[in-house]
Amino acid sequence: MSEKPREVEGVLLVWADDQEAAGRRVAGLQAVDRFELRPRPAQRIRDVYLDTGDGALAAAKVAFRVRELDGQPLLTLKADSVRSGLAAERLELEAPWSAGALRTVLEELRRRGIELPDPSEGAGAGEPLADLGGLGLRPTQTRETTRTPRDVLDKGQAGGPVAELTLDDVGYQLPAGTARLLEVEVEAKGPGGLETVQALLEALAEAFPSDLKPWPFGKLATGQAVERLLAEGRLEGLLDDQQRIRPAAHDLLAEFLTRNSS
Repeated sequence: MSEKPREVEGVLLVWADDQEAAGRRVAGLQAVDRFELRPRPAQRIRDVYLDTGDGALAAAKVAFRVRELDGQPLLTLKADSVRSGLAAERLELEAPWSAGALRTVLEELRRRGIELPDPSEGAGAGEPLADLGGLGLRPTQTRETTRTPRDVLDKGQAGGPVAELTLDDVGYQLPAGTARLLEVEVEAKGPGGLETVQALLEALAEAFPSDLKPWPFGKLATGQAVERLLAEGRLEGLLDDQQRIRPAAHDLLAEFLTRNSS
């Protein structure tokens, strides 16, 4: 059996009082430490996460989403996260929306003891959320992200990118309103691996000690914590006029996430 694809990535949260200015400083980097950064066009991303009515995927620690990337729908399943230092490695199945991609995801869920109905004829060819709704999956989180990506290359080394660095302006669409966070994400690409991701994250944190802080929590879990704290009124006054979560709330979020992680 062929080895399943693994994702290696890590996140730094923009912690500065002026988050947009800090983001511009990071986005303007052309190099850091041994790495060269080459800009790519910005991307617009819409993510909708889904689960069964009884939360079977969350119970199995599986994240499943439909991503619309510049108008192209993708199916993504992530699971089995293992953290090492500033980065994490996990299973990632991702493919353009199709009957084959849907079948692969359903097979992986069944392997984990999550049984969903067999898809109807033509499922995978229609609108993704409608087809997935027919399987009993419902949206649990929606977020919209403006992504500013950079290809990361090792200076003086031949070959293509070893990682991707992105500045993600994340907007969680929540019942209580929109809440935004700014993150720097590093993901291994090509020959890059855990060592590359760790080295780049450490170099960025050292270059911007007042602006960037390690954030060991995924976007899905972070959004769930934001939704809960907003609903409880605990973020009252901690969003600025751009709906960005102020740094004063970051410790509160981290405390909540740490306490509720298992």
